Amino acid sequence: MFVKKALSLVVGAICLQASMASFAADNAPSIEELWDIVQRQQTELEALKAELEATRSQTRSVQVQSLENSQHLEVVAEAMEQPGAIGGSNWTDRTTIGGYGEMLYNDETSSASSKELDVQRFVLFASHEFNANLRFFSELEIEHSLIEDGAPGAVELEQAYIEWDYARNHSVLAGMHLVPMGILNETHEPNTFYGVERNRIESRIIPSTYRVNGIKFAGQLGSGFSYDLGLHEGLFFESGNGGDLALRSSRQSGARAEMDSPAYTGRLRYTGVPGLELGISAQYQTDMTQNGSTRGNIGREGVIDMLGNPVDGLSGLLTEAHVIYKTGPWGFTALFAEWDIDSKIESIANNDLSNNGLGRDSQYGYYLQPSYQLNAKLGTFLRYERTDERAGSNLGAAHDSATSRTITGFNYWLADNVVVKFDYQFEDDGINRDLDGFNLGVGWQF
Repeated sequence: MFVKKALSLVVGAICLQASMASFAADNAPSIEELWDIVQRQQTELEALKAELEATRSQTRSVQVQSLENSQHLEVVAEAMEQPGAIGGSNWTDRTTIGGYGEMLYNDETSSASSKELDVQRFVLFASHEFNANLRFFSELEIEHSLIEDGAPGAVELEQAYIEWDYARNHSVLAGMHLVPMGILNETHEPNTFYGVERNRIESRIIPSTYRVNGIKFAGQLGSGFSYDLGLHEGLFFESGNGGDLALRSSRQSGARAEMDSPAYTGRLRYTGVPGLELGISAQYQTDMTQNGSTRGNIGREGVIDMLGNPVDGLSGLLTEAHVIYKTGPWGFTALFAEWDIDSKIESIANNDLSNNGLGRDSQYGYYLQPSYQLNAKLGTFLRYERTDERAGSNLGAAHDSATSRTITGFNYWLADNVVVKFDYQFEDDGINRDLDGFNLGVGWQF
């Protein structure tokens, strides 16, 4: 519109000039008539000037509003980039999906020959960082591939906890987690240890994978020292219906776990020298029968004597010490673990009149393992293991209950997180049965 009016003004000026020329030539409009024409054009000029000022003011307002909107957008963008912002574009950067697993072939060449191929475990894990001080971690495991009636498989929640850094170098977690004992219980991905199978001490004496519901405090003390302190569900011995009072089968794994007698775990580690780790830990439980509990409604019989009465009062103390040392291509690992359980367990008989408690008041195991890394991909090892789950007696079923095993083999890493394994075992189970054989495995982590 402004352009049209400007054109009108120009046309008017041309008309004025033409009119004056005509006046001079033809005795045209009078001075009064020309004054009227000038007055009308002046009015139009004033209107155009006012309209131009208004247009400029609107332009400035639009520019100011645009600047304010840009500033608002920058503030919103910065807020959405912060951890925990709803709809933040970096949500995926704070969430991790991964997993690990292994397939094994076991071939025992003893008289009780056994040849078995198994996807022993397949694990998926997910973690999320809510902010710099708060995170979530979880692991879901499938064991032995198939889960149905009569099949050996199982689906298990291995970890699910929230961890909060409540102070610098100190944190607390709550939920299902791995007990801080030994070497393999917390770090057991197949590419992280030698041998196709996990060592027996950290399977039977420390009943790995030993997972519990509870809380755990952890932190750095300086000078290479760190600590862990936990309060969590304890073990639950069962002897009813032929239960064998074994530590591994006494894990509750967070499934409607009895808490009449919780367990307390503490660990101290030293890593102040490059390549060296020293660790000691202990776990104490006032009653490993959970105060004589018999939860038949969920299939837990508890500890029952020969008359069918519940038994209680079995305290237990587990202690463990280990060393890990690596210098150049050489490595050395050693671990010792021992249970001291109330001697009352010796006299406990099942309601089927067997006595699986004999000798179980004392249980121990240790292993020694030197290793050598030939190159970046190939490493070899030799491991000697000894376990005794009935060391408290030398009578009846506990006679010659110790087992010794020597294993040698190699790991070949196709990549940092993919490994092929081979080992050969020489085993003597205390009653002179040879359980020799070889094992093959492939494992992965991502």
